[in-house]
Amino acid sequence: MHAVASREESITVRRLDLEVGEETPTYWFDDNQYLTALLNGLAITFPPGERFFIRSVKHFMAGIDDPKLTERVRAFTGQEAMHTKEHLTFNRFLDGRGFPAKAMEDFVTRRIGKIQSESTPAANLARTAALEHFTAILATALLEHPEILDRMDPAVAKLWAWHAIEEIEHRSVAFDVYKEAVDDEELRLRMMRVTTIIFLLANIVRTHILIKASPRPFDARRALGAVKTLFGRRGLLRKIGPRYLAYYRKDFHPSELEADELLDRAKAEYLQEVA
Repeated sequence: MHAVASREESITVRRLDLEVGEETPTYWFDDNQYLTALLNGLAITFPPGERFFIRSVKHFMAGIDDPKLTERVRAFTGQEAMHTKEHLTFNRFLDGRGFPAKAMEDFVTRRIGKIQSESTPAANLARTAALEHFTAILATALLEHPEILDRMDPAVAKLWAWHAIEEIEHRSVAFDVYKEAVDDEELRLRMMRVTTIIFLLANIVRTHILIKASPRPFDARRALGAVKTLFGRRGLLRKIGPRYLAYYRKDFHPSELEADELLDRAKAEYLQEVA
């Protein structure tokens, strides 16, 4: 099994206690309905997605003999359970603002249940490892752009920063369980290819639904601003490509995504009061 970076041996479970309410703006991301819809669409999937990750990893725990890996899985499970809790709170906030978060969340739950029941445990774990890579590289991109977090409502920015920090902290856990318990390279890469297509298409559809649900009319200035935020010279997604493609290397391991200094800065900024 690959050596794991020492920082990843310590995965901290934290409770955020998200505070969103009447004072939280509906368009919490730079007063931009397009950027807000994109991240809302991603957030809506987190409760059923995190539960899927937990089930997929825990299925193999009886066969894991490495006590350090076992302990990291426990911490991973704790972090993902807290993510579920906080994002359920956030999704109910979205319902209260007139967006169909519960309906979309329930649809994702049903789809994931069908996929999980019709797939092998190994394929489900491979999907989990693939999606954990997505979340890790997206989380890294977000923390690398504190100026973008500054454009969000502070309470919601704290939610995303907290989630991003923990996704980076546990980025190797599902992958290491997969290598220990399955270690099928063809399946690992095939599931990443399939997951990529579904991930991109599903997020495009959810974003479209949420934009359509917004009472705001089309706004060309804000739409162009969203494109610039994502793909401009300092765009959020500019460095995603090479990090994504690294997963297809035979010698790839998630710990090669070096983020110690990034994590330290983000923790100091956003997690001072998070236990």
